[in-house]
Amino acid sequence: MLQGLIQRTCLVAFNTAQTILVRQKHAFDRAVLKPKVRCHFPKPREVKRINVHGWDTRMSTPEGRRVLMRRILKGRHNISH
Repeated sequence: MLQGLIQRTCLVAFNTAQTILVRQKHAFDRAVLKPKVRCHFPKPREVKRINVHGWDTRMSTPEGRRVLMRRILKGRHNISH
């Protein structure tokens, strides 16, 4: 009985660890989070908006990554431009 309990506990811990690793691996995966491109030929103002508030700019700094993670955890539909 004790051995079965230990095996089940180990199995649950292993499954939880796998889930955490999978989530961390895909936490900032652009293909998963941002599948659609908004526009192929943006206007000049859209270019500026994308350069200032875009995904690559957010990912380039720790503060930007914090902004993205906050929006992901809140469940925002549009994470960035």
